[in-house]
Amino acid sequence: MTNSNQSDQHALNTGKTTDMKVGFACSLCAMIILLIDLSIPLGIAGGVLYIVIVLCSLKSPEKRFTIMIAAMCTLFVGIGYIGSPPAPENVPAYQVMANRFLAIFVIWITAILALIQRDKTNELHQERLKNLQSAKEAEIQREKLNVLKATMRTVQDITGNFLNGMQLIKLEIDKNKTLSEETVNKLDELIQDTSQRINKLGNLEEIREKRMAGGAIGIDYEQKAEDE
Repeated sequence: MTNSNQSDQHALNTGKTTDMKVGFACSLCAMIILLIDLSIPLGIAGGVLYIVIVLCSLKSPEKRFTIMIAAMCTLFVGIGYIGSPPAPENVPAYQVMANRFLAIFVIWITAILALIQRDKTNELHQERLKNLQSAKEAEIQREKLNVLKATMRTVQDITGNFLNGMQLIKLEIDKNKTLSEETVNKLDELIQDTSQRINKLGNLEEIREKRMAGGAIGIDYEQKAEDE
């Protein structure tokens, strides 16, 4: 839980740092474009340069940040209209106004389309992550199922050996018509051996597969003894 909180706090701090850097860069570039716009006469579509600032603002994860930058650029276009040198006499007033409206239109169209595209990209990314997570979970389930099958085959092998041993003891009892001390000892050894095998299988700390009789895949429950 502590690691999760630290990760969230780190991500939050990183996001704030990124926003500050992007905000500073966008503000600085906007001021430079405004100074350029104020130095050239009206009639030149210098305000269109603000779309560069809008595109740079997309580095921030906050959608409202891009909206704020677009609003700031719109304000700067107005300031540029007021503070720029007069247009040459051969440039009609409607062209000056058209250039300013064109700049504002391009700024907001760029902001809206860029935000829509970023949202779609994020949705595709999230969908890809979900698909990868689903594929990973499916792979884990397949691995668990394979381990379960191998374990069941191993248990069947152990119990099969036990039943075969019991069958031999039964045949020996039927033959001798009595339960000798030697037979009892064999029975004890068989029970102890089977119990030890099952305990080894249940106490494994690492799963290693092995090929059993008939080509079936089982669990190598003797690995601990061999490693020692």
